Amino acid sequence: MTIYDTEAVEFINAGFDIIALDRECRFTEGPVWHPEGYYLFSDIPENVIYKLDPGHRKEVYLQRSGCTHNDREDLHEQVGSNGLAWEPDGELLVCQHGNHAVAKYNGSELVPFLTGYGGRPFNSPNDIVCRADGRIFFSDPPYGLKGQVPNGGKYQEKAGIYCWFDGEVLLVSHFYQYPNGVCLSPTHDLLYTCSTKPFEKVVLEFDAETLELRRELCRENSDGIKCDRYGNLYLATSDGICMLNAHGKRLALIELETPPANLCWGGPQGNDLFITARQNVFFIPGLLKVG
Repeated sequence: MTIYDTEAVEFINAGFDIIALDRECRFTEGPVWHPEGYYLFSDIPENVIYKLDPGHRKEVYLQRSGCTHNDREDLHEQVGSNGLAWEPDGELLVCQHGNHAVAKYNGSELVPFLTGYGGRPFNSPNDIVCRADGRIFFSDPPYGLKGQVPNGGKYQEKAGIYCWFDGEVLLVSHFYQYPNGVCLSPTHDLLYTCSTKPFEKVVLEFDAETLELRRELCRENSDGIKCDRYGNLYLATSDGICMLNAHGKRLALIELETPPANLCWGGPQGNDLFITARQNVFFIPGLLKVG
């Protein structure tokens, strides 16, 4: 680990171990923790969601998770599911590249939920997060489309970040051409968004209730993005997991064997870090200090 500011060790245990839980995937994404003691994550090209309990081998949780049809003419090879999130009622929200939608999985079947905006299907929903009041935020870049560019004739003309609330899909922003991660602050009052593209190297901060842009938090690229309970941000960058404080200041960098795509907190105390990194899945038990 590289420490940029000693403030980092106020929040994380510096003497951590990085454990490789799996090395046999193609492109892992969308990790989420379940209180029953396991993680779920997507392997996008394989079109599968896996279940993994640290200390055990992964197992298939859901097949055909992001694309349930065989018409792939307009699609990139990354047709599967991406971001995952649990709703308060226990249903799983699934970002589906190939189906151009956000679906719900109730434990037995996938049901279309959010299928489009302005009369057209979404591009390829990428990352997703749920607010305590029921709002659902998600990003919709063209990564799942052929050539990974918009196809305005059939789908959305632009990439976007959206909010679903009380039965309506609302546009939050068209700022990014390739929006990636979305996450909420610990109090759920702020929404953070990002992109991996060098030409849109900025993390934006929105008011999660009014949807208004508050500020450009920092000039950083990131795929997945998460907050910890203290309000610090963790960016999945090409260099590793970059830790920032709530003001956007770099605190530390956790280097990995392969570039991370996303991450989530889990474990009984919520302080274990689970990381999806290309073909690998990494695990850092007890990374976050708990009081």
